[in-house]
Amino acid sequence: MSNRRPNPVRANVPAVERTMVLIQTSAQDQADAPVAFSIVMITYARDAIAASAIQQVALAVNGRQDVEFILVDNNPDTIDRSTLLAPFTRWQYVKLGYNKGVSARNDGAFASRGTFILFIDDDTFLTPVGALEVYEKDFADHPKVAIVTARIVDHHTGETLRATFPHTDKCRDKDKPFKTFRFQATGFAIRLSAFQKIGPWSEEFFYGLEELEYAYRVLNAGYEILYEPAIRALEHNHPGGRRPKRAVQEMNLTNKMIISFKYMPVLYLPINFVLFSAYMLILNRGRLNVIRSFWSFLKWAAGNAGERQPLTPAARSYIHACGGQIWK
Repeated sequence: MSNRRPNPVRANVPAVERTMVLIQTSAQDQADAPVAFSIVMITYARDAIAASAIQQVALAVNGRQDVEFILVDNNPDTIDRSTLLAPFTRWQYVKLGYNKGVSARNDGAFASRGTFILFIDDDTFLTPVGALEVYEKDFADHPKVAIVTARIVDHHTGETLRATFPHTDKCRDKDKPFKTFRFQATGFAIRLSAFQKIGPWSEEFFYGLEELEYAYRVLNAGYEILYEPAIRALEHNHPGGRRPKRAVQEMNLTNKMIISFKYMPVLYLPINFVLFSAYMLILNRGRLNVIRSFWSFLKWAAGNAGERQPLTPAARSYIHACGGQIWK
C-alpha cells in the first residue's frame, strides 16, 4: 500500500520536489494496533550495509510485534528500497527523492506512531538482543529523561572513541550509566511526547553536530538525557555518501559556531569560538580554513540574529550537576 504526500517539514523545497515524497506501508500493517517503538533510519548511498544494519535491528528487536520500522530514503533516484524492510512485518518506507541530509529524521519522526522513537544510522549495528527492553526500563525509571543514548562502539577498534563519548569529561567510566547533557545521533531513543514538545530537528544543518543543537533544546525544555552503556551501537563509519573530510570538518566548525551563538551565555562565546577553532585546527593538522568557516557563520548570523535562545538557568544547573562544563 502506498500514497504520496507533501513533505510536512521542508516547506522551502520547491513544490515539484515536495510532491515526489512517496510513503509505502507494509501489507501487514494495522493502523490501530499499538506501537511501542518506531525505529527510524535514514539511508543514502549505502544499500549493502543498510540491509545488514536493518537485519541487526531485527535481531535486537527479538520478535516483538509492537514495533514498526521506518526507512527514510535520501537517495535521489527512483529505486524502491522497501525490499530492505523484509525482516519486519510492520514498516513504512518514505521516499524523499532528494538528499535532505540529517534533518530527514523529521520525516521519519512525523510518520512515527510509537511511544518511543529510536534512531539508528544505516551503518550502525544495534546490540544486544533485547535492547528495546533496556530503553523501556530506563524511560520508566527516569520520568524526566527525554533521550536514552546508547554507547557508541567503533567497529574497527572495538572501543568508544573520545569524540563519541557523550560527556565533556572523557575520563568518566564508559561502562556505567549516568545522566548527561549530550548524546550521539545514532542508537538513541526519544519519547514521542518529548519530541512533540521540543519540536523537529533543525533544518539549518545538512550534516554535523545537529545532535548538540538538539541536546540544548532538550535541556531548555526541562528534560534530561541518560547514557546507557548496556545498549551498544556498533558504528562502521561507512564511506558511502560522505563528503571529503576537510569539507565535513569545516561544516562542523561552522555549525559549532552557530550552535554556540544560539545557546551559549554571552560570556562563554569568545572562549568557545577560539578554543574550538584551535581544537579543529590541531585535529586536522592545520589543514582547515577557519576563516571560511567563520565567514559562513557570519553570513548565517546576518540573517538569524534573533535566534539566540541561551541555556536557561535550570539547564546550566543541570549541566553542572552532571559534572559538565558549559563553555566546551
